[in-house]
Parts: sequence; structure tokens; C-alpha cells
Amino acid sequence: MIFKNEKYAIEFDPKGAAISLESGNKQFIKQRVPLFTLQLRMGEKVKKLISDNAQKIHLEQNDDILKLKYEFENLCFYVTISFNSRIEATFSFENRTGFYVEWVDFCSLAVPNDLVSTGGSGRIAIDTNEGLLIEDIKLKENFYPYKYRPLDYPSEGLYAMFPAVVQSQFLSYYDDTAGIYIAAEDSKRSVKGIDFGPMDDAIKLQFRLYPGVSLNCQHFELSYNLVIDFFSGDWYSAAELYRKWFENNLPENLLPIEDNKSLPEWYSDSPLVVTYPVQGIHDMDPSGPNRLFPYNNALPYLDKISAATGSRILTVLMHWEGTAPWAPPYVWPPIGGADMLADFGRQLHDKNHILGVYCSGISYTISSNINDYNMEKEYLDENLSQYMCASPTGEIISKTCQAQRKSYDMCISQDFTKNVLLNETRKMAASGLDYIQILDQNHGGTPYFCFSDKHSHPAVPGGWMVEHMTDFLKKLKAVVGDKVLLGCESAAAESYIPYMNLSDNRFNLNGYAGKFIPLYAYIYHKYLQNFSGNSVCSLDIFDIERSPDSYLLRAAHSFLAGDFMTLVINQDGEIAWAWGERDFSKLPDSEATLSFIKSATAYKRGVGKKYLTFGHMIKPCKVTCDTVKMYKTNAERFTEYPTVLTTAWQASDGTQAQFFANYCQTPQNITIDLSKTNGADLIDEKGNVIDSLVSTVCELEISANSVGMIVFK
Repeated sequence: MIFKNEKYAIEFDPKGAAISLESGNKQFIKQRVPLFTLQLRMGEKVKKLISDNAQKIHLEQNDDILKLKYEFENLCFYVTISFNSRIEATFSFENRTGFYVEWVDFCSLAVPNDLVSTGGSGRIAIDTNEGLLIEDIKLKENFYPYKYRPLDYPSEGLYAMFPAVVQSQFLSYYDDTAGIYIAAEDSKRSVKGIDFGPMDDAIKLQFRLYPGVSLNCQHFELSYNLVIDFFSGDWYSAAELYRKWFENNLPENLLPIEDNKSLPEWYSDSPLVVTYPVQGIHDMDPSGPNRLFPYNNALPYLDKISAATGSRILTVLMHWEGTAPWAPPYVWPPIGGADMLADFGRQLHDKNHILGVYCSGISYTISSNINDYNMEKEYLDENLSQYMCASPTGEIISKTCQAQRKSYDMCISQDFTKNVLLNETRKMAASGLDYIQILDQNHGGTPYFCFSDKHSHPAVPGGWMVEHMTDFLKKLKAVVGDKVLLGCESAAAESYIPYMNLSDNRFNLNGYAGKFIPLYAYIYHKYLQNFSGNSVCSLDIFDIERSPDSYLLRAAHSFLAGDFMTLVINQDGEIAWAWGERDFSKLPDSEATLSFIKSATAYKRGVGKKYLTFGHMIKPCKVTCDTVKMYKTNAERFTEYPTVLTTAWQASDGTQAQFFANYCQTPQNITIDLSKTNGADLIDEKGNVIDSLVSTVCELEISANSVGMIVFK
């Protein structure tokens, strides 16, 4: 059965599996995959039903619509696929099995493994940790947290789940010939597994959908379409398709930064984040003050950094908890007491700076591995196990930060979970904090899987998780008010953007598996900014001996994404490579770092503000320059990045600009193709026109450790 139009041609076999899909002279199907697989669950008992194995299959074609009915014992599965300018598919089922339908793998495709690493030109883009570009599937599979694996209990922070570390509901695969875009147009933004992995000589692109309905729900209809569309170009083209859908289906209460009067004034003033611990020097150090405690010991270092960069400082403290570092939910009072922290905040405010803290997510700590903090008695006496995320067998375990603590993940559906975190947050907000990174470890703001049959939710994952998390975040915002911003580890997933306006980006982790790209910023920056995080694990990704420019590469990427840049300092006020290091004998080039941040901050606070703060990203004019090899730590493998990074932006008044960031220690020459424009003006950081460029291929020199800008005519 073949459906064909000017854009694509798709062929199905008698069992409903797509066996050919062509567009733009590209065959997108390398290997046949069944139309769907679903898993039934009742406690620890599971059954898989595959479309190929249905007892009866009925196909009905009506013009450009294909309807399929699959009959299994006590379950009928219905699929409707329409073929217009794009392919749109949805399903429903009648379930009388007595089991939950836990998940449905729907419309998976096995595309060719002709990625760049194989000698082809193929790439895969996904909005994981703010944007990941894959050119080598083996590199992704060799790093466990990014390796394809089914979502399971207990949850892990870097599971390929939406809304979580996967922040948008789409995948794209493309090469120099054509591209394919697969997206779930789900305005309720329910739980999904969105991932891809190797399959013989193919790569399987997979959406795993979690209905999450009650056991007595015998009839279910998916409320949205899974769509397949086609494009030419690169990841910008795929992101544009998704952004158009997003702009027409905004989450409740979401406003552009420019129109959001509830945001504090400092939010649009591009502060520089400076983060450091006040106890120990490493994640696993025993509790005990370091030389940055008392808190005001850091003020001379912060003053120096502020003066050198022309920046306001947003100080985000680590290891500040008076209980134990990374030991939620009880974090209060802070080390030294609430009055000492509040006094530090007042001193920062007097200098026009801002104060924030890291927290540690939705877990209950039994005991710390760092000090003698212990809550086992309360946990047992108050029977708190009843509120924890449980496995299908009722077992309670956790994989979250177990090196630092013994803990369990709390179920977001439980009032205890919400109330204990609301109470702790209320105390923090009352102390004069400006920012609370409330959901560390809950990447993207996600709660964790719970299969308990004793909670009010269905005993399988599903949309109830998003509903309860949204309810919780609304209550959090009511507690802290407009003056305090909230965030999480990794940028807030799409469902939670209205409530977490400033989060701790982890794009650096994408260096394990591929290249980081500003995909998240392309879609969402108009509505929020983030900061580049504490860069944990960066020394495991980049070899600082062979790739010293990797530090400013990360700063340049953050600036060009429109986010706040971040410095991690040690207890002597020196700029460190990342959080989580012990050896400070070799440090980043402080002069070059501060010089770059000064240049970038001047543009973002001044002439570039209407673009980089209030604007939305657009596809840049093509820039050609040299590349630099960024070597992996303890390996000969490297990733090549341009010596000059670039992004382009459009302001709300319709004007457009493109920015260039040279993160290298020497000036870099670039060529930019302006042939499809009316030319542009080269602008310095004060807004002066220093050159006028005509609509052709132009050459520019970008000074070492600096930023450049053009405004299109």
C-alpha cells in the first residue's frame, strides 16, 4: 500500500509496517520496524504485544487516510494515519486484559547509519541538555548515561525522558540530501521516552508513549498526533518546525521575557554567575568551612571579578546547607545560621549583586556519607517509606547521588513530598535569597517513576507525573513570590518553563556523546534565560592539557545562546575549570577569561540586549573559519569546533543581528556570506558603526577572546 505526493512517498506492508519512505531523493527506511509495540503491566508481571503478532489485522484505505485495527486477546488497538503535506498518526485502544497499558512504542523508524563518522553526512539532533548533535552513534553508546536503554525504575537523571533531560518533543535526522522530523504534538506535554540507538546497520528513532491511565480505563484515545515531516537544511530547520508548533501551543502562564513584568529587574541585566562551595573543595569532601566561610570572605574576590568584567554578580552557593551537602529535603538552617546568610545577602545587594543557592531535589536523605547527618529515626518512626517512589514489586531503591548520601526518591503525587519542600523553600525565601536552584538532580524539573499501587496515581508512569509536578511548581511560585526565581539541573523541560525561569544548564555533558548546539535557546529563549552551570564533569570530557581553549569554548557557547555565563572559583578566589576538581595546580587563563567575559557582557548588557536578552534566535548567515580539535580526556578521540562560534537573533522590532565569539588566544579570520541580505553594519560594544559590509561574501577579523556583532540593513 503506497501513499504518494510531491513531498514524500511511503509504502506499508500488509501488517502495517512502513517498508519505504522517500523524500528529497533520500530513502529514510533502512530496516523494517513493527508499527507499534505495547507493554502490559500488573505489578511485576509484564506482557508485550507487537503489531506483527496480532491475531487479526484489518487495513482500510480512504483517500489519504489509512485506518488499521489490530486484535489481540482482550485488547484491540486502532491506528489512524493521514497523509497530507506531512504524516500524522494517532491511536486508541480497548483494553479488557486486566493489565495496565504501561507504554506504547509508536511509529518508530530505522534510518540509515550513514552518520559523519561512517563517511556519510548524516546527523541526528535532539533537545537533550539544551541541544545535542550526534555524528557518531558509537560515541553516544559508549557513554552509559546517554546510551540507549529503556526507561525503568529506579529513575536516573539522564534517562532519555520528556519532560526531563529531553526538553522538547522531537527528533530529527538529516544529511546533505534531506531531513526527517518526528514530533509529538502533545499540548498536555505528558511523559515520553524519546531516544535513538543502533540497530544492525541502522539507527532506530523511537517515541515511547506512556498513557498513564487507571486500571479500569477500558477505552483510551491518544489526544494528539505523532507527526512526520520533511525538510532540507540542518538542525535549525528541524527546530523551526517545532518552534512553530510550540508558539501556537504555549504552556499556561508563559510570557516572553520582554512582557513578563513579574521577573526581577536583575534578570534582564545579564549578571555573571559565580559559584563555589563554602565547605570543602570537592563534592565528596567532609563538611567543614573552607576559606570562603564566613560568607563575606568571598566579597573581595567577587568585587575583583565584577570590576574586571563589568558585570553584576549572581553568587550561587554550594555546600551551604547546615544539615549536609546534597542531602535533601531538609537543608535549613544554613551553615553559620540564617542571620549570617541574610547579612551576606544584604552586603551583596548593597553592591548591586544577587544571591542564590544550589539545592538537591526531590529525595529523602536517610544519612549522609559526608558527615554524621542522619534521619533514619524519623524515617522509620513516621513511616515515611509510604511516600517514596516504589518499584512494581514495592521495593524502594534510588540511584540518585548515592555516593553523597543514602536516600530514596519521593513520589511527587504525595502531599508529604510537596509540603516538606514547600516548608524548606519558605524558609529560604524568607532569608532574602534571589534565586533557588530547587531541583538539582531532577534534570529538566522531572519527578521520578513510581509504580506504587498504594498511592493515588495509576501504578504506572504517565501524565499524572506532569500534573503533580506542575501543581507543586505553582505552589512553590506562590511561596517565593516574584522576587525569587526558581530553577533545576539542566534547563527546564517545556512543561515547566513557566515556573523555573533560571536553570543550571548542563550542555557541557553533551561533549561525552557528540557536540552541544544551542537548540533549546533557538526554541525557548524568547521566554527564559539560563546559566551555564557549574560545569561538573568537564574535566572528564575535555583534555585541558591539549585543549586549553575548551574553557572559553563553553563560555562562548553560553553567551551566544543568550544565557548567563558562569565562573567556578576555588577557596582562594581563583577561576577553576569546573566544579568537582581537587587539583588547582593548572588553572584556566584568568586574564583571557575575564577579558572575554568583559567583551561579551558589554554587548549583552548594551547594544546587543534587545537581541540576546529579549529576542529570538534565527538561522545565522554561513560563517567559514578554521577549526580547533577538542580532545577527549585520556583518549585520542577529538571533536572539531569552529574557532569562532556564531548565532543570529531577531528583536521584537524586527531588526536582526549576528554575533561572533572568538574563544581562542589569537585573532581569527572569518568569512561570512551576506549575499542573501542587504548587507550589514559591523558594530562595536558601544554601538558605533566601525564598518559597513555589502551583500557579498565578506572577511572579518575577530580579536582574541572577544565578541563581534553585525546588524543587518
